[in-house]
This record gives sequence, structure tokens and C-alpha cells, in this order.
Amino acid sequence: MFKNLFILMTALGSISMAAESKPFVGVGMGVGSMQTSEFYQQTIKASSSCSDGVCVGNTTSGAYVGGRGNSFSVVVGDEVFFDSYGVSGLRAYGGFSYAKSSFGELDTQSVKDTGLKDKSFETITGFDATLNPIIGRVPIRPAPTPQKRLFDDGIWNIYSLHLDFFLNLPLDILIRKLFWEKMPYFKLGAYAGGGLEYATLRGSWRNETLALDGKFFASGSGFFLNVGASMYLGARNRINLGVKIPYYALNSQNWYGYGDPDVWKQQTLKQNFDTKLSRELQISYVFLF
Repeated sequence: MFKNLFILMTALGSISMAAESKPFVGVGMGVGSMQTSEFYQQTIKASSSCSDGVCVGNTTSGAYVGGRGNSFSVVVGDEVFFDSYGVSGLRAYGGFSYAKSSFGELDTQSVKDTGLKDKSFETITGFDATLNPIIGRVPIRPAPTPQKRLFDDGIWNIYSLHLDFFLNLPLDILIRKLFWEKMPYFKLGAYAGGGLEYATLRGSWRNETLALDGKFFASGSGFFLNVGASMYLGARNRINLGVKIPYYALNSQNWYGYGDPDVWKQQTLKQNFDTKLSRELQISYVFLF
């Protein structure tokens, strides 16, 4: 998808050779939130004694309703007007944004446990006097309930590519023609578009299930939509107020040895985390060169 957007931005560059082009830089702030984040754990074991060669224990899951601080962003791009009145055009730009987040307490009402699918598996449990393996059954260790708290120091980083189409009402030109020839540059408009972005979420946490301290990392990429309004105050200043709606989730998966230090009896604990941002209200200032 990034390749297709790059092709569109390259085509926009070609159009700008024949239309009025204005490179720009900008800064902005966003107000939004995270949707409910879900964390689940599952015990598994590769063994021919279970169906499909994999033994599956129980799966426990729970939701965390966290909070996300305001985001701060920078953008760099090019704006192309298709006409001399500045009525219509396209914007292509790249952006980076940053925000802090917290995942709060586990919602105890959301906790679920699927129960054990397989209760035990066959494996080597020891060796006899002639060093021949002894085959026995070992119970699958159940996954614990998700911990009460994940972390409070989450950092979001988002890298994005945008392509927006805009339409402006050239109030300055209308006023100049009707009654005030000295009317300064002033336009009101609307824009709509979208793009692709890659997001990461980092934090430090205590994995209570395994009694480990470590770094948390989740990532994801996908499509988003942009809609909003713009106001030009002079030929070099633009103020935007809009909404960004993302359509993707961030995911983190980790696997750990679990249940027993003996390699034959040891099982695997899978920990999975999913979260995504809700729509975000954004305001930004852009300087056009």
C-alpha cells in the first residue's frame, strides 16, 4: 500500500510542474483516545498425543481501558493548486506524531476463561536404568488470569503519509471584485483524504505471570481517513481543524517457556496484546513557502 501512495505522490509532483506548487511545514496537536485494549494468554504444547499435533490449554483474556494524552505532530509536504484562484488542489505530505498513554486497571468484568481444551500430553518423563525413555502424561498448566495492571509509561510514535483533496471558497477574490480592492489573501475551505501510517507503542512493564521486568513493544500499520476545514490567513499561513479516523490495530505477541524447566515437560505460554486508537480531533498551523 505504501508503494501505491508513493506512486500517487510522484504523480502529484509531475502535476505541480504545470500548476502552482507551495511546499509547506506545519505543527499540530491532536485530542483523541484509545479503544479498549485486550490482553490474552494461552498455554500450548507441540505433541503428537493431541489433535493436529498441538495441545491447547485454556485461554484467559481481559480488557484494559487506558488513557492517551494529547498528541503532538510535525508535517512536511507540498500543496498544489489546480487553478489561479486557489479553489481546488491536492496536498501530499509526510508526518510524525508523538503521544503518551496509560493502560490503567484490568476491567474485572471483562475477564474470560475458555477452559482447558486438552488436559494433558504424552512426553518423556524420565529414563530407566538402561537409559531408555519413559513415556508418561503431563498435565497442561493453565494460563493465569491477566494481571491487574499493564503499564503507565506508554509512548506512541506514528509515521504517516497523507494525500488530501481540497476545495476553497476564494472570499478574498470575491470581496476584491465586489467592493474592496485591498482585501488581503483569505480563503475558507474543506478537505478530505487519507493515507497510510505505521505506529509503535513502547513501555516498561512487570510481567507478573512470569515475574519478569522488561520492555513492551507493539506495532501496526494501516489506512486512515482525514476530513476537515482550512483557513488561509495570508498567502503563507494556513490553519486546519479536522478529524483523523484510523482503521488498523497494533499487536504484540510473545512466547515464553512455561510450566517446567525440563525441556520435555516444558510448555509454551503465548501472550497477545491488541489495541488501537479511536478517531482524533486535530488542529494544526502550516507555513507555506
